[in-house]
Amino acid sequence: MTIDYHSLSEAFKTVKANHGCAGVDGVTIERFESDLSGNLRQLEKEISSGTYFPLPLMKILVDKGKGDGEARALCIPTVRDRVVQTAVLQFAGPVLEKEFEDCSFAYRKGRSVRQAVHKIREYYGKGYRWVVDADIDAFFDNVDHAILIEKLRRCVHDQVVLRLMEQWLSAEVWDGVALKALERGIPQGSPVSPLMANLFLDELDEEMLRHGYKYVRYADDFIVLARTREKARSALELSKKVLDRLMLKLDEEKIVTFENGFKYLGVYFIRSLVMTPFDRPKKKKKVLYYPPPLDMNVYMLQKHLTTKHTKSTKNEI
Repeated sequence: MTIDYHSLSEAFKTVKANHGCAGVDGVTIERFESDLSGNLRQLEKEISSGTYFPLPLMKILVDKGKGDGEARALCIPTVRDRVVQTAVLQFAGPVLEKEFEDCSFAYRKGRSVRQAVHKIREYYGKGYRWVVDADIDAFFDNVDHAILIEKLRRCVHDQVVLRLMEQWLSAEVWDGVALKALERGIPQGSPVSPLMANLFLDELDEEMLRHGYKYVRYADDFIVLARTREKARSALELSKKVLDRLMLKLDEEKIVTFENGFKYLGVYFIRSLVMTPFDRPKKKKKVLYYPPPLDMNVYMLQKHLTTKHTKSTKNEI
């Protein structure tokens, strides 16, 4: 794959359409676009020469919208980095999509909560009345980078793309107080994060299907449907074993029935009924915290000195 001016230009159109905010460098989409040709040429040059590196992610806190003030942390890349990630996504997306299973419904073109619900109804109609309802504990915060990189290397054979993805995984995060390199987890807020999340959990999908379970996953929430409680219990134990292998664990787990009812993906299932809450206009998620600006002059100077020191140390060795 070649990340060239054309692919970066197409990626910028997507980034612009998403109306995102500026990152730690304070560069808005409008400001980036004011010298679009120059900025894209510079990115193309950095990527081809191997001198590209991502700027720190900006950690913001957004209201989850549950009415209890609970916040979700999002780590926002700069506009320039979102453009590069989107360009890579245009290539890597179709490649990795071929690896994914039909039981996975989140972050995939043409798939939705509605389709997941239809699949659950289909299983109910076939006599699967016992349900394992589980979600993974702080999944996006706990993804092991070494495991994810190994999975990427097995599927993606373009060295430029692999190098970029590894850089994004180990990017620094600015929270307004300090810069900290990511050691675990996938930063929510980056264009490539959903793709990485599905790749990481594809192993769980494959194992559940290989054992013949009726299984539906949406991001880090999944359910398994079974004909008996014993089968449901066995499915739950298998999921724990696979997640242990992935260095993850379950947060909430329960075995329920359609008879007593349960809620999944905001939808209520009870016997043959499927009930959704009344449609309400979507509220714009309120940003609870924006970090103060990062001094980019100081950051770039420190980056230059660190790189220079690293090269000097390698030469001495």
